Amino acid sequence: MKRIQNYWNMLTHIGTDASMSYMDFKRVHMVNLIALLCILPAIYFSITNFIEHRPILALINLSNGLCDIAVLFFQYYRRPNYAKLMLLGSNFIFFFAGAILYQNGAEYFLLCILISSTLLYDDRRIHILFASAVTLAMVMIYIYPDINSFEQPVPIFRVLYNIICSLIFIVVSVNFFLKIIYSNMRKIEDQRQKLQAINKDKEKIFSIIAHDIKSPFATLETMVLALEQQVLDNSVSADFIRQLHLRIVQQNQVLDDLLQWGSNSLRGIAAAPSPVLIQPVIKEILAAFEEQIIVKQLKITVYIKDKDQVLVNRDHLIIILRNFISNAIKFSYVTGEIDIFSSQDKKLTYIHIKDQGIGINPSTSALLFNVVQSKSLGTVDEPGTGLGLILCKDLIERNHGVVNIDSTPNEGSIFTVGLPWVDNHSNKTSTEQPSFSRPKVKTTMPEKEGKSLEVQ
Repeated sequence: MKRIQNYWNMLTHIGTDASMSYMDFKRVHMVNLIALLCILPAIYFSITNFIEHRPILALINLSNGLCDIAVLFFQYYRRPNYAKLMLLGSNFIFFFAGAILYQNGAEYFLLCILISSTLLYDDRRIHILFASAVTLAMVMIYIYPDINSFEQPVPIFRVLYNIICSLIFIVVSVNFFLKIIYSNMRKIEDQRQKLQAINKDKEKIFSIIAHDIKSPFATLETMVLALEQQVLDNSVSADFIRQLHLRIVQQNQVLDDLLQWGSNSLRGIAAAPSPVLIQPVIKEILAAFEEQIIVKQLKITVYIKDKDQVLVNRDHLIIILRNFISNAIKFSYVTGEIDIFSSQDKKLTYIHIKDQGIGINPSTSALLFNVVQSKSLGTVDEPGTGLGLILCKDLIERNHGVVNIDSTPNEGSIFTVGLPWVDNHSNKTSTEQPSFSRPKVKTTMPEKEGKSLEVQ
């Protein structure tokens, strides 16, 4: 049975090509189906009519079957237009001849030919041609019902058979192409939604790039102005030039990383979440902000164990923590303190960034991750875009995490991001999907357990 099905699939797909459009592929498929379904009945009725002494009708049936076989040969040699013309033209001629000579109900097959021509061709001129031909043929069949008086008519059950088969063909063929149309509509809708998602991702990517390079470039601008002043004062410091070069190298690396991530995201390439050590990421980020930390004389202490890790896309984690740490630096007062520590529950590992800055009032903090904020300046007029936290929330949720803020005006803020944890001993990851609600976690700083990293 499986072998028969394989042969049938092979025959119905004669002349198809992977390079064809979806509609052309289905049209070739439909032509093959019609030709194959017509061959055996045509041969059967040619024999039956010859035995029943209707040689003209037998010849008509045999010729019809041979033309259907020719259709398959045209398809095999990749001549789909000839195949369509042969199928519709030969069937029109032979069904018309059978109907006008024997009144065998074949005129209903002319309606099938009209419908098939509409489905198989896009050119309206061909539609009009077949519509005119079928209309004229139907008129002639009913005007001259007794044109054949030298052979006996076909039995009534043959007429009923032709009528029923033609009606079945009409229903099946129309539904066949309706299915194609609906399938295309679904594909178009899916593509529209994918395109819409890509456009949103593109906007987020460019927003992230703009957000994450603006502040460091502002720092570089300040350093270049300071260098210019030193040049004017003839007091250029070699150490200052080395520091400037280091900042440019670091910022260039950040920009390269962002552009690489943005390029992959636009092409739909997303790195799978993997275990990522938290401490090295934080060190890398703090190194990029070293100049701002020095200018504001901040003390940053990191209470993160060497082996603490989370299951996350590393690029996303860098963007998330860079934004949170940047905000903590931006809104901290000069000589302030920032503490970065972690905690854990049964589902997530939480990273907390605590500052002693200007804080946020409750009405603003409630909307912080959902509404684009107006551009705000830091404690020493550092610029911002108002986009960073919304982008962070999106990336956190993509990594099955949660985010929260606790803030008191003029006392500071604690930004908390929770991500799936990784067991440091067995590399086991949490599998439960957290709800995106406010995490209930302990946000008090540990009593200097483990090794701490201080940046001053």
